[in-house]
Order: sequence, then structure tokens, then C-alpha cells
Amino acid sequence: MSEVDHPKSQQMMLRELSDSLEQSRKEWLKDSLIGSPLWQLNYGVSDIGYLLATLDSPEAKKHRQRWMKLQQKLGEGVAWLRTIDLLRESLADPDLDKIAGAVARLSAKPVNKCHKLMAKPEWVRIRRWWFGYLESLPLLDSEEAITVAMIDRAEHRFHKIQKRVLKHDNDKDWLKLEEATGELKAIMSLSTTTNNGHQAHVHLLTDIESNIRFWHQSHVRLPLLKLLSATPEVDDRRRLAGDITEVRLQEQLNADKRKERVRKFLITPSEN
Repeated sequence: MSEVDHPKSQQMMLRELSDSLEQSRKEWLKDSLIGSPLWQLNYGVSDIGYLLATLDSPEAKKHRQRWMKLQQKLGEGVAWLRTIDLLRESLADPDLDKIAGAVARLSAKPVNKCHKLMAKPEWVRIRRWWFGYLESLPLLDSEEAITVAMIDRAEHRFHKIQKRVLKHDNDKDWLKLEEATGELKAIMSLSTTTNNGHQAHVHLLTDIESNIRFWHQSHVRLPLLKLLSATPEVDDRRRLAGDITEVRLQEQLNADKRKERVRKFLITPSEN
């Protein structure tokens, strides 16, 4: 039988995600001025949380909350690091030199928090409680783990938030939609159903989740770019201020484009 006929167990997928986290952490520590590895780690934590939602137990819920707390602590630092990545891609070296002091001053506290969380002493503590939990998990069969009732609940939540997003366009609802999409995708990926419609549904959920994540990345950069623009290092230089304004406008455009893609997926999924 093909690999599709035998979905990976939660344990196997959680271990693979754990390995990816470790790889992203080490990559970031090698060059902690680049934000992409930590951004990948941040969303690896989200994926672990979605899988834990498929384990209907108080212990799974507790560990999911632990990961969410870590993600919240990393959030502002990751946003700053990805903003620095963007500035590095968008501005000339002389302009980067002019704003280096302002960027360092504004980002120091959240980025230092990331360093503390990713350093070996804290990471060893995280790995200890996490792998202790993984070792305690009984081996589950996909057919037993994913029930029709679980799929129905996840689909109901997804469609409920989908309607709110399309009606109100509220940022908090967009973030809830990302979570609902990730959970439903995790459940569907573990399901033993293998028909074309099922696989198409998983691909659609993957596209929706990816676009919301890129929207969120642009969205959290916008206030940081605005904050940077108000510093003396930028405000006193008209051309530089204009260049950063242009970067901010482009990010807003990118965020809007990602939202529009998701809306199209939600409204006419069969045509995407």
C-alpha cells in the first residue's frame, strides 16, 4: 500500500516537528541578526500546537499552552528581526548604517528576550518537559485517533470563523482563522481517508494557512516601521524617511494581497 494509505501518527509528526525546531534554533544562533530561522521556529511551534489539539487529553492541552506561552514571548522579537530582514533587503548600506542605532535601540529588549529563550539553559529545560511528555504518549493508530466527531467539530469552527472574517475583516478573527485552519489541516492530515476530495481539501487548507501567515508577517511589521520612522535618525532625513515610508506602503500592499488571496479561497475554493 502507498504511504498515503498510512498517515503518520501524532507521535511521529510531533518528533519531526521537534527536530525542525532544534534545527531552526541552531541556525538562528549561528547568525542571530537574521530573522527567518526564528520565524520558521515560531510557526513550527504553531504546528505542534495544532497537532496537540488532536490529542483529546488534559496533558496535551497543558503542553499546548506551554508552547503558546513561548510563542507569545518570542513574538515581538521575531517581528523585529523580520523587519530588520526587510530593511536589509530594501535599503542601501549607507542608509542601513544611518538607522542602525535606532533599530538597535528599539529592538534590543524583545530580541534579547529571544536570545535568552533560545540559549542552551532555557532550551534544555524546554526539551526536558517536552520530550518527557512525548515519551509518555501511548502509540496511537490514525484510525483510532481521528474520529468523525473530531473532524465535524473542527470543520464547524473553521466555517464559523470563515463567515466572521468575510463579514467583518477583523484582525483578531484572521488570527483565529489561522488557528482553525491549522487545526483542521492537522486533523485531515491524520485522517485515513485518501480520496481526491480529501487531499484537495488538505491542499486548500495549506494554501489558506500559508497566506494568512505571510499576511501576519507583513501586518506586524507595519507598526514597527512606523515607530522607526518617528525616530530622530529617520525623521531628520527627508529622503530616508520617504524610502522607509515606501517600504511600509509596500508591506501594506503585501498584507492586502495576502488577505485577498485568502478571501478568494474562502469564497470560491473549488476554483483555486
